[in-house]
Amino acid sequence: MPRAAAALFFVLFGLGARGARAEEVPPGTPIVAVRIVRHDVFDLDDPSTSAWPYHWVDALHIVTREEFIRRLLLFRAGDPLDPLRLAESEILLRGTGFLNPVNISARPVPGGAEVTVETHDQWSTGVTLSFGMSGDRRSTSFGLSEDNVLGLGKSFSFEITSDPERTSSTFRYRDITFLRSRWQLELEHQSSSDGSVDHFLFQYPFFSLATPKAGGVDWKREESREYLWSDGERRVAGEVNGRDWEVWGGLRLPGGGLVTDRLLFGAFGERALFRNWQSLYGPQYPQPEDRDLVGPEVGWDHQTFRWKVVRGFRAWMRQEDLPLGPNWKLTTGLSLPFFGGDSIRLRYQGTFESGQLSGRTFTWQRIALSGRVESRGLGNAITHLEAGGALTGSAGLRARVAADLGTALDGERQLTLGADTGLRGYNPNTFDGTSRVVANVEWRGRITGELLHVAALGLTAFADGGKTWGARVGPSTDGWRGDVGAGILVEATRASVVRILRLEVAFPDRGGGPVYLITTDSLF
Repeated sequence: MPRAAAALFFVLFGLGARGARAEEVPPGTPIVAVRIVRHDVFDLDDPSTSAWPYHWVDALHIVTREEFIRRLLLFRAGDPLDPLRLAESEILLRGTGFLNPVNISARPVPGGAEVTVETHDQWSTGVTLSFGMSGDRRSTSFGLSEDNVLGLGKSFSFEITSDPERTSSTFRYRDITFLRSRWQLELEHQSSSDGSVDHFLFQYPFFSLATPKAGGVDWKREESREYLWSDGERRVAGEVNGRDWEVWGGLRLPGGGLVTDRLLFGAFGERALFRNWQSLYGPQYPQPEDRDLVGPEVGWDHQTFRWKVVRGFRAWMRQEDLPLGPNWKLTTGLSLPFFGGDSIRLRYQGTFESGQLSGRTFTWQRIALSGRVESRGLGNAITHLEAGGALTGSAGLRARVAADLGTALDGERQLTLGADTGLRGYNPNTFDGTSRVVANVEWRGRITGELLHVAALGLTAFADGGKTWGARVGPSTDGWRGDVGAGILVEATRASVVRILRLEVAFPDRGGGPVYLITTDSLF
């Protein structure tokens, strides 16, 4: 499809949130000016946010710099107007996490079109002292973070966490416009009571449909003590020494319009060594087998630019981008002794996602595949299947069904079920398994507006059901288990650090007391 026709299709059928506003300016009209309008966290000219606390917040916050915003845009003065590029740019800006809402529009002016990019900053500095609870599993953390250092879009965080597995201190740094370019840099170092982790990522991603080529390097080293769980307790423990790396490149294939196909290629390495694995009580557990994979890999990435911008999917007050797709990606890597691998193995990973929005109802389908093909058949294979639906807006029902089907899982892997994986009436890691399925139904609704311009409150009521099978270190669910519960939801409306806080209580179907949950993680 020629680009002009694709742009017209994009506008007429509303495939982007703001494309319709460019309809009065014909696609292809030259852009003569790009105007950036930036807003701080609070509008001090608004009487409702003119008191001294709001002045202090804005005084302490550095508004995102215009140069950073322009660097993420997919158009500039002199380019022909393309509504597709306008909508993609909105998604890129919202994807930073600290710019929301974002609106891009075009209007006719003498000689062509003027494009206005309007952004609203979110509070991006975090000083946290938090406590999380999922039944009898508690975690605490203290952290400092900044998602938008000096308004330049760079982020760092330092966090000290403590949970039943380990106490860790973690430093992360991320720069999505490294040296004022499209290159991205991510660094992480974690020091724990039982080991350490180092991660390095340097890449030039496919940041738009039209990006012709991409590539990068990803490296990770991890040394830790890992556990297998059952009944909420550690049943098996052992040491893991892992190294993973990938060097990859990609080329956009010929074509245009709203669908893009990309060819991926590169090389990978995956090494895992296991030492001193033992049962903490109960029957002896065999030590997982060492593995060493090295070889070339190829892949295919298919992207369809169909998006909708809504409010009220996970959050109520901010814009959320919902990809409709269908989008899919598949990569395979062949490990051979010739390259340094321990045996002939074919590693594969694949994802498929699709969504639909009809009125206020958003439905989605997801498939994820991962594993290996070896001389003995499949190894460490997991197939994830998920389907769900949610009524967007201030109130409505939400539901999903998700299954993880495992085949010949590696000895250090398990698929537990409990409060942290969707069965909220049972403590985390209660039920052991190598496969699981969980279903969730809940109603939630916002009960306030934006309180003091910093938060919105809501209520939720839910029911969950699930089962596991193929247990190796403890009991499975022995049929279906379920729970019912209710909770309070708090949305931080002006912060990029914490979006939704869940305070929930769930009652199991088979005895036991209620399970209390305090978390910022989204269940689905």
